[in-house]
Amino acid sequence: MMRSHSLRHLTATTTTISSPSWLPKFRSSSGSALASLSFAQNPQENQQQQQKQQTQQKIYCDSSNDDKKSDSNRASSYFPKRGQELELVCESLAYKGKGVCKVADTGFVVLCDRVLPGEKFIGRVTRKKGSYAEMTKLKTLSPHWDSVDAPCEYASYCGGCKTQNLSYEAQLRAKEGQVRDLVVHVGKFSDKDPEFAGIMKPIVPCDIQFHYRNKMEFSFGPKRWFPKESLPKRGDHIENYALGLHAPGFFDKVLNIDKCLLQSEPANLVLAAVQDYWRDPQLGLSPYDVHSHSGFLKHLMLRTGSDVKTGLPELMVNFVTSSYKPELLRPLVEKISSVPEVVSIMNNVNTSVGNTSVGEEEYTLYGKSNITETLRGLTFQISANSFFQTNTHQAEVLYKLIEDCAGLRGDGSKIVLDLFCGTGTIGLTLARWGSQQNWWRFWQCFSKARHCHFRSKPPWYAHEIDQVPTKAEGTTHCLCIV
Repeated sequence: MMRSHSLRHLTATTTTISSPSWLPKFRSSSGSALASLSFAQNPQENQQQQQKQQTQQKIYCDSSNDDKKSDSNRASSYFPKRGQELELVCESLAYKGKGVCKVADTGFVVLCDRVLPGEKFIGRVTRKKGSYAEMTKLKTLSPHWDSVDAPCEYASYCGGCKTQNLSYEAQLRAKEGQVRDLVVHVGKFSDKDPEFAGIMKPIVPCDIQFHYRNKMEFSFGPKRWFPKESLPKRGDHIENYALGLHAPGFFDKVLNIDKCLLQSEPANLVLAAVQDYWRDPQLGLSPYDVHSHSGFLKHLMLRTGSDVKTGLPELMVNFVTSSYKPELLRPLVEKISSVPEVVSIMNNVNTSVGNTSVGEEEYTLYGKSNITETLRGLTFQISANSFFQTNTHQAEVLYKLIEDCAGLRGDGSKIVLDLFCGTGTIGLTLARWGSQQNWWRFWQCFSKARHCHFRSKPPWYAHEIDQVPTKAEGTTHCLCIV
């Protein structure tokens, strides 16, 4: 399951960075110092992100070795037509898990979704993109290497776990190969250099393959989406309303999900309870329609933390709605609050026509307004809209690697700068090893945003402060130094 929104495995690289002479004298008095690091997705940033993705995909499509020039020449003279059907064999996995294939006798590269290394299949060309093309798989002729049975019934249709039928060991090799290609082709490191082995560290697998995500977000929809092979027959009675995950490539199609193997078991209990109850006509609940912009329920967000004293799971349930009508949610709140792990039920109100799960207003319907989680000895209080590492278990491994690579001796001789840090979890974990007097955190803060604060002495608690004031009304972002 190579899921881009979670931390499943790590590949570490190390480089030597010399401290600039100006660092100890660094001061900032301007709110525009980090303007170029704004969270806002302006057109220039979107264009840069698209160019980055295209570059990453092209790594797997362009040959860089001299001994492949003849193949490249043949590939340039061949170009499949849109709608043409080809019989291909997947050679490797590329960006976002797409299969890399080459047309026989030409070397022309074709990318195909939902094919895996070693798989022989028939596909139809759907798009032409410069030096390569994209296609859709029509039929599998022979299975791929390292095949395993996908434990999730939705794996073939859901966009989250498209490689779940590939063994985890093979997933690790594919991910490590992708990182290696990025380091060599984009980073311009030579894999023939003896020092390359010291830069490119082996990938670090995760001990947990399922139930590792501490946050899942499901969408409500007015109509269920079915894959072609699962379309209901005429006369079959089906429930139109859907609660689940978006079909791959569609913002308006929702695949109904009763259970997700990525989230915790208590979260699945809550999801099942909501699924069993929310469609009752007597409740008067309606899913939001992204086309007509009507309806009440938009998203169901489930966050899992752990109680600091007992270590047992604690769950936050967040209903994102188009308006504030607590009386409509009251029956659901009463039902899911009976789940022992549920300690918080929130309601984010998002009146915009957009599909975001972050609301303009937030209300506590049951329990407390946050849950706790422990990371590298720090205790965090996490609200409904907090950004936090979604794989807490593997984040522990990642932060330990960062601590080792930082080389802090704990004698206060080093300065820790945490730039563009968001919640600041990395800087907080390093603070105990650096100089607390010289530990600076920088983050972009927005109007009505939430910020992280911590105690400078053990037990190293961190919590969020609501509505930290900005410089002036209407300020987009400012620079904060702790």
